[in-house]
Amino acid sequence: MKYFYLLCFLSFNITYAQLFDLVPLLENGTKDKRINLVILGDGYTASEQATFMEDATFVSNYLMNKQPYSNYKNYFNVYALKVISLESGVKHPATANDVTEPVIPISNPNNYFSTSYDTSGTHRCIYGSVNKVTQALAANMPEFDIALVLGNNTEYGGCGGTYAFLSRNDQAPDVAYHELGHSFGKLADEYWFSGSGESPNKTKTSDTETVRWKNWLNTGSVGIYQFTENTAWYRPHQNCEMRYLNRQFCNVCKEALVEKIHTVKNPIDSYSPSNSATITTNQPVDLSVNLILPIPNTLKTEWKLNNESIATDVSNVTIQPDQLNLGTNNILFNVYDNTTMVRTNNHNTIHLSTIAWTINKTQLGVSDIKSNEYDFVLYPNPSEDYVVIESKSIFNDKIEIQILDSSGRLIKKQNINPNKQEKIDISKLNSQIYIINIYKKAEHILSKKMIKN
Repeated sequence: MKYFYLLCFLSFNITYAQLFDLVPLLENGTKDKRINLVILGDGYTASEQATFMEDATFVSNYLMNKQPYSNYKNYFNVYALKVISLESGVKHPATANDVTEPVIPISNPNNYFSTSYDTSGTHRCIYGSVNKVTQALAANMPEFDIALVLGNNTEYGGCGGTYAFLSRNDQAPDVAYHELGHSFGKLADEYWFSGSGESPNKTKTSDTETVRWKNWLNTGSVGIYQFTENTAWYRPHQNCEMRYLNRQFCNVCKEALVEKIHTVKNPIDSYSPSNSATITTNQPVDLSVNLILPIPNTLKTEWKLNNESIATDVSNVTIQPDQLNLGTNNILFNVYDNTTMVRTNNHNTIHLSTIAWTINKTQLGVSDIKSNEYDFVLYPNPSEDYVVIESKSIFNDKIEIQILDSSGRLIKKQNINPNKQEKIDISKLNSQIYIINIYKKAEHILSKKMIKN
């Protein structure tokens, strides 16, 4: 897990990191099952922590009520970390070269993260010590996924990077919305050419057939627009939040953020039975899954028993005794997000979460049931030359891939390490739809369609 490595890297520094109060602002589930956003204060003294809590709550509420976060609010926890500074405020060295300084009085308060205006010569660019923020998170909230630092000054400002930094200006919530586009969604600025490389909303490609956002062209004013500062580069929109404040993200940027949410957390909250157990298979067997639902719910689910579909779009099933064969029975639950916010080709094959149960039925009707949860990514799909099956779950052994044609005939078999990006060569296969079955130690754990162009 991310925070395990974070703690390892900081093992020599964490002894010196202070412990602060961590206050939940929004808590939808356990930290390991949610995307954890932490808002840290800087330049707030011990006597100013009530002000910090008001500011942090204001930012949290704003973010969780704007798309796409509002649609995936149930996927998030938000916490306020009450970092105490010795002195109040944000540093201002008056060294910016984009304005006539001093815009505001020169100041050098002893704040905890050294948060300062005038970063990289730009007055509004607030930034601070990444190392100290990392240490504070490791000591106080190692399970974090997103972090932003709120500086105690009302002068407008904010900058993105490893973490998002911003001031407590009236526009702070929208600055946070924009800056998290950078630090969480890896989006580029659209109001100027920043010199960064390709990103979900910035490209050198102007061909309508190959541009990154080709599936969104002519929808919601998405087009291919040149940057004024460098006409070799293009953005998808003229009025997006990544260009102007107090807007919504355009469809392209929303898609990038939703895909990031899918990458960080899957929609499975819990399931039952979840551990090895002894059951009586001459009686009905109840299986259930608790899902983290988007708002509105866009999840699609399917249950399979021995590779035959038995239910869709339900969270529980009951297996009757006469449905089970003597010997090994495999039950699969698959879930993916069918949101209209994403137009990635064959999105249902890219982020697919699976629970696999194995029931071994005996003549006596008493058997063991075992379960496992898996996260797989299958890409590209459709494909001409190769596909990659990658797992977010850690596998100690290789898995077996079987490719079957539409008649069920085995076409290809291959063992791969799903923790690496191993390619499966399909260049010699005929153009048609195939079924990919995945087995772990002879246990069938996934079945998915693949399109060969």
